[in-house]
Amino acid sequence: MKHGKLLKVEAVLVALILALSVSISIAHPGAKDGLLEEPDEPRFIQNDRATVDISDVSKGLVRVAYNQPESPKKLKVIIEKDKERYTYDLNPRGDFEPYPLQMGDGTYSLKVLAHIADNRYATILGASFNVKLEDEKAPFLAAHQLVMFNQDSKAARLARELTLDCETTIEKIEAISRYIIDNIEYDYHKASTVKPGYLPDCDEILETGKGICFDYASLLAAMLRSLGIPTKLVTGYVAPDYLYHAWNEVYVEGTGWIRINRFYSIYREGEGWVHMDPTFAAGMKSTKVSEFINNSNNYRKRLEY
Repeated sequence: MKHGKLLKVEAVLVALILALSVSISIAHPGAKDGLLEEPDEPRFIQNDRATVDISDVSKGLVRVAYNQPESPKKLKVIIEKDKERYTYDLNPRGDFEPYPLQMGDGTYSLKVLAHIADNRYATILGASFNVKLEDEKAPFLAAHQLVMFNQDSKAARLARELTLDCETTIEKIEAISRYIIDNIEYDYHKASTVKPGYLPDCDEILETGKGICFDYASLLAAMLRSLGIPTKLVTGYVAPDYLYHAWNEVYVEGTGWIRINRFYSIYREGEGWVHMDPTFAAGMKSTKVSEFINNSNNYRKRLEY
């Protein structure tokens, strides 16, 4: 897949930026040893440069805003826990941007970084805070930067329409997956021109009827999450050349078949996460599609959102 190479280059560029970043220590009012106490809601960690809203961390979500939109800069947000790290872009407009807290319960650290020159960034705000999720699947139900929707968005409205007569979660997964596979075409031009920092717009994907793997995975996650079905957007590498790719994992209760179409079906034994790849399912009109997607050896997970 051509787009895999481009996204792989993007990952290398981000890694280089992080390696060259300059770290600046900042003190934060209301924090003790860098760890925020439990004040009344809403809860904020802020200075004159940026604000972190931790009011909804129990729902697996943190929001960040840049406080100086009159002086726009290229911005990054780094969220870490233990040895895991996730890096995101932050808009310079001053709007709060939501990010997932998908690394489980515990102490998270968050840094907001601003571009200085060349590949150098400096920390303009740092924070640490405790997270105790109300449900371990909560981060995969929320809307955030990579899976953006609300109940009035086209993606959510369409999801409700498509599942109006569905009685079970399995039927809803089948209906949404079938629609995406049958109606979204792979966009080869977009794949060859996509820029680093690209973010999917689910409603635009539905309007154009085209997308790359990132779009397919984001759209499936948004539509299923809008129905209360926990869904992960996963990135990593896919066979045979193990180029960068995006796919999904959907939480399913019970045992049985998920039948998308005559080429693609999945059998689930018991409760847990089911691997799904709407991009390949849309592009492989062959009885081999189920065999390929359902073979875990063909996928190497790197990050999940």
